[in-house]
Amino acid sequence: MDRLETLLASLVVADPLAALEAVGRVEGLIEREAPAAGVAARGRGATWVEIGRAVGSSRQAAYQRFARHLPRVADADNPS
Repeated sequence: MDRLETLLASLVVADPLAALEAVGRVEGLIEREAPAAGVAARGRGATWVEIGRAVGSSRQAAYQRFARHLPRVADADNPS
């Protein structure tokens, strides 16, 4: 991730439009892969607190972001 950050920062200086294109592609990749990663983490027993920490958000924000991608089952970690 540090390498990606360094490359993007260099690209911003050298070619801002190319940097924007790269950012757009990374955002698309994140949109496609993040739900699967959240579901996989939950499936392996990660708590919503741990998932939130991993993505830099609160437990509630992580739940709101990823829970909709989980199969419909009772969630003891977030009772409704």
